[in-house]
Amino acid sequence: MAKVYGIDLGTTYSSIATLNDNGMPETIENFADSAHTLASAVFFPEGGEPVIGVAAKGQLESDAHRVVQLIKREIGKDSAYEREYDGVVYDAITISSLILKRMAEYAGAQGHDVKDVVITCPAYFGNEERNATRQAGIIAGFNVLNIVNEPTAAAFNYLSREFKEDKKIMVYDLGGGTFDITLFDYSVGDDGKTTIDVIRSGGDDELGGSDWDGRLFDHIASLYADEVGIDRSDIDNDSELKLKLRTVVEATKMSLTGMAKKNFTINHDGDTHRMEVTRDNFERITQDLVDRTMNYVHGLLSEAGVTANEIDMVLLVGGSSKMPMITNAVEQVFPGKWKLEEPDLAVAKGAALAAAIEYNERIREFIRSEEQGGADPFNDGIGSIFPENEQQMTVEEAKSQIIDLPTPIGAGSTIIDRLSRAFGTPARNAHGETVLDNLLYSGDQSPSDAVESYGMPSAYADRPEVSYFKDPIYECSLRRGDAPVMLKDANGNEIDNNAYDPGLLLKEIGTITIEIPPYSPASTQLEYSLRAKGDGIHVVAKNLSTNQVFEAFIESANTKSPDELAAAVKQMASVSTQGDY
Repeated sequence: MAKVYGIDLGTTYSSIATLNDNGMPETIENFADSAHTLASAVFFPEGGEPVIGVAAKGQLESDAHRVVQLIKREIGKDSAYEREYDGVVYDAITISSLILKRMAEYAGAQGHDVKDVVITCPAYFGNEERNATRQAGIIAGFNVLNIVNEPTAAAFNYLSREFKEDKKIMVYDLGGGTFDITLFDYSVGDDGKTTIDVIRSGGDDELGGSDWDGRLFDHIASLYADEVGIDRSDIDNDSELKLKLRTVVEATKMSLTGMAKKNFTINHDGDTHRMEVTRDNFERITQDLVDRTMNYVHGLLSEAGVTANEIDMVLLVGGSSKMPMITNAVEQVFPGKWKLEEPDLAVAKGAALAAAIEYNERIREFIRSEEQGGADPFNDGIGSIFPENEQQMTVEEAKSQIIDLPTPIGAGSTIIDRLSRAFGTPARNAHGETVLDNLLYSGDQSPSDAVESYGMPSAYADRPEVSYFKDPIYECSLRRGDAPVMLKDANGNEIDNNAYDPGLLLKEIGTITIEIPPYSPASTQLEYSLRAKGDGIHVVAKNLSTNQVFEAFIESANTKSPDELAAAVKQMASVSTQGDY
């Protein structure tokens, strides 16, 4: 039986899990931090190997410029920037790969060979963020089976051991840097087989516990300024004092989960000041953040046409969901229906189950293909069933690799996930306007496939050398039945759709880049086959005249090209990580 792993790559804390001999998920302990989580902080010591975890956070006071935190908020985004340490340049993808590698290394020290993995991400991550997360896993040395939405993973974990009747479930996931809500239908057939159907997802991938930390830091800084008689702005200009105040923020927030007030001391410039923060004040200064999460909850219910009374269970996951202000807010809307579901570990455990489900499906697909002679173009280099060194597996060997799963998940479950984004390329309509030719829509099942044919521009015809045809691809929030998005008017003037409709979330995510062989005739018709799944968009391009498959990929400024990815894999392969310093 194969061994697979699930990884919760978190903004502030991460964790890794696998299935035990009984098929139940369990996290792998991080002995360096005496925890089942890993702080998602990276310290780059001068001339040494990267340090990841609590020890990295411990260097904030002495070497803050060499400590990176909250990197998940940058991955795959325009706001990401590069950092250079000792002549080596790191971006958000490679820094994330170090966090992933650290988990693999401490798991490896306990006898685990972490290779086949599912990594989670916020449900509201777009294509670039998902692809960047997948690339971080590849650079860390993994065979990334899929990227799975965090709320979906949390639901897997809970449902693997609970309900035997139909339920409508909401997952409220407030992590360190992201917030997600997802609504599920969970049903059980007469044959005992279950169906998990994602109805709707929403959230904000730039809202999380770190925002509460920021408010608490400002509050403590103001208290300190009043105590010692300085301007609040003076603190911002004193890096040593700022770090001292930040060190008490996380501990204070955690204490206020179970206590009405927290006392602490600040030692600075030879003076000691004793201070106090109350839960009431903390809740007052962050009430608008709580309200933002609940606005998403109400909006999701409205979009789905579901009332709060129709919800049977609300699962609270993510470390920040433990705050009393969160449980109180959810209780007001869903009285008696919420449950704290292993908030720090549920996502990693569910990811391990998702990895087993994905692996089993690939095994079965391989068996079907071998026995029936079918071929899937997406399993030729993209989304391969197995890594290259396992391609020679026989059918009988494949059958022995099927992973036993717990009921009800293992009783022949059907999991219907949904795309959180729509995808399309530009096309002209009958009025000469350029519209978004949507191939896939938000709310479509994931994975989803779409096929479309286009004529190759004459400029690429009959060239004696290899050329590269590039076609822009967009993502937005359109659902089936919505009016199409117009990109340019009949005169070719661009239309600012984001200004016209901020809720559209229209974004050019890169280009479909297709390698055109030499001397391709002008009559060449290109067929795009797009597959959208958890880890982003994959593309296959084919010459319809010859059925020749062209090399094709999505090229984005915020993710790595195939050559850049290969270089990063080579560069990071020799890098080891440390858990202490």
